[in-house]
Amino acid sequence: MGRCRALVVGYHRDIDSGRAAAGIGAFADDAEFEAHGRVFRGRDEILGFLKAREANSGRQTVHVLANEVVTVQDDGSDDPRVELQTMVLLHVRQSDGAYLLDRVLNTVHRFRRSSGQWLITHRISRPLHPTV
Repeated sequence: MGRCRALVVGYHRDIDSGRAAAGIGAFADDAEFEAHGRVFRGRDEILGFLKAREANSGRQTVHVLANEVVTVQDDGSDDPRVELQTMVLLHVRQSDGAYLLDRVLNTVHRFRRSSGQWLITHRISRPLHPTV
């Protein structure tokens, strides 16, 4: 399931390098993407989110994945279900150039194979320890 992990790492790298919109290639046409308490449905809405993130060039980030757990449910069909649950440590660059840990997110990505390639169908991201 290295290809699924590579999709997640790749779109985070796109965000961190200032090319967030390039990450849209990781998502299925009917994908759902949850971020900041909102749900974006379909590639057009997700692309809108990624373009807005890219336009915010003053916010420089580094996403670090940790504590990864991959689950594969294979019922023998040609369409196994794959899920990657991970903690995302989000670091934000400060005015002095140092990166400060901004938050830790519990993130779940679900995948399916389409036309011979894996794509993200669902992305759910919530703070590990929500504030009350």
